[in-house]
Amino acid sequence: MATVAEALQLAVQHQKAHRWGQAEQIYRQILAQQPGHPDGLHGLSLLAQQQARYPQAERILQSLIKSQPLSFKAWFSLGNVHQLQGQLLEAESAYHQAIALKPQVAALYNNLGYTLYLQGRLEAAIEQYHRALKHQPEFPEVQVNLAQAMADLGQLPSELRVRCAALSHSLGRSRRQAGDWSGAAAYFRQSTRFQPDWAVAQYDLGVALQATGQLDAAVPCFRRVLAANDQGAEPYQILAEQKLGYGPAGQTARLKVAVICQPFVMTQFPQPADSIGILTYELVRRLAQSCDVVVYTAGPQRHEAFHGGVCYRYLPVTSDQTWLRRLERVPGLFTSGHPSFGSSLYYRGFADAVAQDLQQHPVDVVHIHNLAQFAPVIRRRNPNSQIVLHMHCEWLKQLPQSGLETHLGCVDRVIAPSAYIVSQVQQRFPQMAERCLVLPNGVDVDRYWPAPAAPAPRSEKHLLYVGRVCPEKGIHTLLEAFERVLDEEPLARLTLVGPVGVIPYDYLVGLSDDPRVAALAPFHQPDAWSDYLRRYMHRIGDRDDNPMANPVTFTGLVAPAELPRFYQRSDLFVFPSVCHEAFGLPIAEAMVAGLPVVASTGGAFPELVVPGETGLLVERGDPTALAEALLTLLGNAEICQRLGRTGQIRALNHYSFDQMTNGLLKIYQGLQPLA
Repeated sequence: MATVAEALQLAVQHQKAHRWGQAEQIYRQILAQQPGHPDGLHGLSLLAQQQARYPQAERILQSLIKSQPLSFKAWFSLGNVHQLQGQLLEAESAYHQAIALKPQVAALYNNLGYTLYLQGRLEAAIEQYHRALKHQPEFPEVQVNLAQAMADLGQLPSELRVRCAALSHSLGRSRRQAGDWSGAAAYFRQSTRFQPDWAVAQYDLGVALQATGQLDAAVPCFRRVLAANDQGAEPYQILAEQKLGYGPAGQTARLKVAVICQPFVMTQFPQPADSIGILTYELVRRLAQSCDVVVYTAGPQRHEAFHGGVCYRYLPVTSDQTWLRRLERVPGLFTSGHPSFGSSLYYRGFADAVAQDLQQHPVDVVHIHNLAQFAPVIRRRNPNSQIVLHMHCEWLKQLPQSGLETHLGCVDRVIAPSAYIVSQVQQRFPQMAERCLVLPNGVDVDRYWPAPAAPAPRSEKHLLYVGRVCPEKGIHTLLEAFERVLDEEPLARLTLVGPVGVIPYDYLVGLSDDPRVAALAPFHQPDAWSDYLRRYMHRIGDRDDNPMANPVTFTGLVAPAELPRFYQRSDLFVFPSVCHEAFGLPIAEAMVAGLPVVASTGGAFPELVVPGETGLLVERGDPTALAEALLTLLGNAEICQRLGRTGQIRALNHYSFDQMTNGLLKIYQGLQPLA
């Protein structure tokens, strides 16, 4: 282990990131080497407090105080733990002990004041709040608490209520951003007490209550949002109506739903990293309010876990992977036109295990992601279940038709995120036309919207791309276009967020009959793509007219929680894909964040981007047209703002996970009447 100071610093970093297991391991290593180490004990107590293990936190702090009776932070933390457990007299005593040790700390008087407030001793609470402000005049939490106590006594001037509501709301947003949903809910509730008809505060309170499992308490908040008439209420009313759509109200029976993830991805819930895993997690945690949901996914061993009312069953796939590796070595068995992932043998062991488990635990609906060959396997053992095939790609157009017809004969509904994909299926399999439905993908709008306050004016113009940094996404077209942009806008910057690399040739280029996609084949030669990017970066770095050292930035893979800040600090979003995208989730995210979008005309993009209303569309693979579109928007801030606002309302209406959940629930309910 590193020095104790370094270890403590690392533990705190883990703790702030909610990596509690790693943090606890470090604290216990410190205590194993130095039993009774005060910082190790205090860190461990804070960790227990974060996880609502209050009795454990109390025991640790009592142990620390026994050995360090003059530890200010131990007494302070003990007061907080007592307060959280409702032990108000004990909390009051602990805070007084801490004040005796450090009487100049404003936060102590604030917490003591709130403890007195909870006891109904309002005058005494106000006295402590004034003491806190004496030590720290600009202390928002104290100002809000003082205002609340004065309001309860009828002493708060009406003109201060709006200011106090805004201050409480801002504190709630800060707590939410830090992952403290309980603290956020407390401040949002305080905001609504100051200003009950403020739509944004009621909406944020409802979201915070949902996040803490208080689903019934959230419903009245969303209904108050719908009744609000304050300026700016419309977007929140759109979202509130969506959240009310999939709740338990009005349900006479609960559907039983099983979702089958792609077994070639080892998705770990509740923190998935892959796009379909994230989509699954966001959908099922909402569906769980009105359905009984089980998710089947690949794992190193068979086990199950529960998160948010959803059962996640992990099934091993080691034997499948071994078998597939052997089959792929058989000459001629699989080709670019007949790839392994289109075969009925693909992860057949996983499919059999799911089918057998469902036979023992029957469900009403089985929801399969992408792998149509699983449908007959599930159907044979579960003839009474309704099967929904959810396509996120063009495989039903690209894979051999004969086998797919057999698979689709066992499917009750085919859903896809765009009319582009649905129309392909309907044209190739006309017998399925009536069973195909569009269900647009969703965005976690509460994460991407609303954006924080606009930053100060800046001279640079920031362009953003999010997705795989590969030729199929048109990155070479974007980079060539950006060189032309720099000719007119030398202060422009381009950030590309996502992993760099090419997907296997057989997954897309080898299957496509599109000449523009087929033209990408040279990039699939060994090292061809990385060599191209290296040459480009060298060339752009040598420009004489470039006043900036790095006008192009590659971030690599970014955690989903970090993505919003990239959108929020950008001026324009660009997605020039060469292939025909099934949807275009980053475009929806950018629209929610209020960014104008420049995209290519292929696939589903024209369904998302309305030219002249929410962004601009250009031909695929045309760097000149792309550069012109980018320069048009970069040179006109007013147009950018208008496109961004219009796109945001469109995205809130159509591309939220709440709206997607409502649509999916209607599809499920339309399959078979509830008993």
